[in-house]
Amino acid sequence: MCGVYGIFSPSERLSATERAWAAEAQARLQHRGPDGQQTIELMEGRCLLGHLRLAIIDLAGGAQPIGNEDGTIWVICNGEIYNYIELREKLVARNHRFSCQSDTEVLVHLYEEKGPSLLDELEGMYAFAIVDLRKGQLLLARDRFGEKPLYWSRSTGGGIAFASEMKALLPLPGLDRSLDVAAVAQFLALGYIPAPRTQLNGVRKLEAGEAIVFSQDNKISTIHYWHPEFPAPNGHRPPSQEEAVSEVRRRFRQAVRLRLRSDVPVGAFLSGGIDSTLVASTVRDLMPGTAFSTFCASFDDEQLNEAPYARQVAQHLGSEHHEVHFSSADMLEVFDALIEHYDEPFGDVSMFPTFAVCRAARQHCKVMLSGDGGDECFGGYREFFNYSRWQPVRRFPGVHWAAGSMLANWNSRWKGRGLLAFLTKTDWQLLYPEAERQSIKQLFQPGHQGTASQGLQELRDGAVRHARLSFPLSAMEGTANGYLPEQILVKVDRASMRSALECRTPFLDRDLFAFAAALPVGYHFAAGQGKALLRRCLPDWVPPQIRLRPKQGFTPPLATWMRTSLRAHLESTIANLPPSLRAVLNTGPALELNRRHQAGEDCSTDLFRYLVLYKTANTATAC
Repeated sequence: MCGVYGIFSPSERLSATERAWAAEAQARLQHRGPDGQQTIELMEGRCLLGHLRLAIIDLAGGAQPIGNEDGTIWVICNGEIYNYIELREKLVARNHRFSCQSDTEVLVHLYEEKGPSLLDELEGMYAFAIVDLRKGQLLLARDRFGEKPLYWSRSTGGGIAFASEMKALLPLPGLDRSLDVAAVAQFLALGYIPAPRTQLNGVRKLEAGEAIVFSQDNKISTIHYWHPEFPAPNGHRPPSQEEAVSEVRRRFRQAVRLRLRSDVPVGAFLSGGIDSTLVASTVRDLMPGTAFSTFCASFDDEQLNEAPYARQVAQHLGSEHHEVHFSSADMLEVFDALIEHYDEPFGDVSMFPTFAVCRAARQHCKVMLSGDGGDECFGGYREFFNYSRWQPVRRFPGVHWAAGSMLANWNSRWKGRGLLAFLTKTDWQLLYPEAERQSIKQLFQPGHQGTASQGLQELRDGAVRHARLSFPLSAMEGTANGYLPEQILVKVDRASMRSALECRTPFLDRDLFAFAAALPVGYHFAAGQGKALLRRCLPDWVPPQIRLRPKQGFTPPLATWMRTSLRAHLESTIANLPPSLRAVLNTGPALELNRRHQAGEDCSTDLFRYLVLYKTANTATAC
């Protein structure tokens, strides 16, 4: 795990200002790699590669950049190649000579044999750059699920600059810092900005499962080598549910085994939910005589507090368990700094307790395993499973009309409103809330509504591809391609790396995902709950109060805090719209949202989006 940055100019030597940028980029990424830093210049001063290291594997000999035997191929990598031992054995058998025991070095020798096709061989989380001096080209790549980030921009000399976080690119000479209005519209719709956009026109990011090749003629070619896909039924006989449970257990165990490869202590996040319990219990099963630490956040609000469940699991496993209490005072302490640390506007308030737990874990471990990805791969979100048993009824002719008529006269205090709303919608409406998305256009000044519509159309185009599947498979695939890489994994990467902590996710294993995605959708849902398959995969000792728990978000009581301890901070922020946004957005909606929220309505999600948008737009455009 590390920070990477670099600049590549096929035709011109790097200027003094570009070299100065590289030094500043290194300083801005220091938190990602406190164990060492190193740079190298290549191509007679036309390329610079920089690396900041968080030492996990081969502590003594794994410094980067790493080159091949004759110095014609060089790599820097942020992340881990989990199957490096197997790859290394095959490469050594084919007479490749290695200079260290690092996982990263396999990239160099695999590239020598396969070029960009090396991506098909990798199991891991990574964002890397490979410079090929023979061809005079640069390869940038991001892992399949998008666990590791990589941002890039064109440089003034016609080349390309890249870095692990956007903050490192902001000082780049000539960077276009104008606001990307289409990206702002996407953020207001989703709470994050999907790749390849950022809020700045001059900065882009690789998509999950994407690579780009920058050639010596200054052209960029794009390779989309993988994306999470839930295939439609193909008529083949599926495994039985008992066979499926056995195979998921086997593949998950192998995924955890690979992710335990480390030369430093490994711990696990433990919420007491399905996913983290399966992770922690598998770790204990694989390391029966080894001490390991588990960590959980706790809140004062008992309805949000999962700590008692986590404590129960930890006691059974015999882990060294740590509860990290999180309050509004803790949030205020890091509020502005953490929002700005994310660089892009990021609307998930759970980044605050996530950071608090990561900071505490770093006092004991350098590597943590998490349960992220379990919801996306196994149907864990409420909108997937709450009314899954009503799917056949919803598709019956006339049900949409009848449910709509009833809903129009339904008292908001009566139970059943959610089910009626579900029955009124088509598969497409469940996947893409058209009216809600179109209303976002009205938040923009008239001169910018067309560009905002372009951003919303891109979201619609993405939904169309997933709409080839019936609900809920369409939503599961859409979430795995959007919400997972752009929100869940961004949250974890930035929060953990701010504390120089590596997080690994066993659920995001290619073989495990491929098997789970091909199973009949009914295997994932039972009795109105999702993750039915994972519940059956838990060890027998797990009690019903944990096995049958509904999903609970890792979310502090934001609505209450915005009326109390955060209120002054909130109102000061939304009353002072940054100049870059004042010309683009209408000023009234945020003020109206706050008025309604203070009057008792819960508008905290939308208010938080405005708050982080104001702060990140101001920081990035003013840099």
